[in-house]
Amino acid sequence: MSKIVIFGIGKIADEAFFYLTYDSEHEVVAFTVDGAFQTKKELFGRPVVPFEDAVNHYPPDDFKMFIAVGYQDLNKFRARKYAEAKAKGYTLISYVSSKASNVGKVEIGDNCMVLENAVIQPCSRVGSNVFIWSGNHIGHHATVGDHCYFSGQCMVGGSSVIEPYCYFGVNATIGHEVTIGRESFIGAGTLLTKSAPPHSVYIEPDTPKFRLDSEHFLRLTKMK
Repeated sequence: MSKIVIFGIGKIADEAFFYLTYDSEHEVVAFTVDGAFQTKKELFGRPVVPFEDAVNHYPPDDFKMFIAVGYQDLNKFRARKYAEAKAKGYTLISYVSSKASNVGKVEIGDNCMVLENAVIQPCSRVGSNVFIWSGNHIGHHATVGDHCYFSGQCMVGGSSVIEPYCYFGVNATIGHEVTIGRESFIGAGTLLTKSAPPHSVYIEPDTPKFRLDSEHFLRLTKMK
C-alpha cells in the first residue's frame, strides 16, 4: 500500500479519491493545489496543503502523488503539474479499475486513470498521464501518446496512432489505422476514418430540437 497525495480539489479529484479509496491498494492521505487557488483546508476529511509546500508536509521519499485534473488547454495544464510533481521528486501512480480489461497486460505509463469497462486490447500501448474514462475501447496494436483524455464510450480502432495532447468527447470513434495529430480536439459523436493533421478540430452538430413539445409528441405517437 502506498500513501497518496492527490493534486487537485475539483471534480476530477473527487472521482480519483473514491476510485483510489474503494478500488485500489493505495491510501489517500491528503490533497494539494497551487496556493493561489486553495479554497479549502480539508476535503473528504483529508488536509489540503499548498503545492509549493507539499514536500515539507509529505516528502517524496514517503508519499506518492496523483495529478487529478481535467483536459484544460488540451491537457497541457495537467502535463505541467505532472512535470512539476516529478521535478519535486514524487513518484506518480496510475489507477486501473479492477473492472477494466487489459488482457495483454499492455504497458501503461504513470499518472494514468483507466476506469471501469474500459478495454485495452493486446499489443497496444498507452503513454503517461492519459485519462481513459468508463467504457472506452483501445484497439489492438494502437498507440496512445502522452497527455491524452478520453471521455466515455470512445472507440479507437486497431493499429491507430493517437499523438500527444489530444481530447476525445463522448462516443467519438476513430477508425482502423488512423493517425490523429497532436493537440487535436475530437468532439462528442465524431466519426473519423481518415487521418487528421495536428491541431485539428472536429465537432458534430447537436440534434435539432423537434417541432412539437413532449406533451403533443406523446399524444401524436400514442405513447401517452
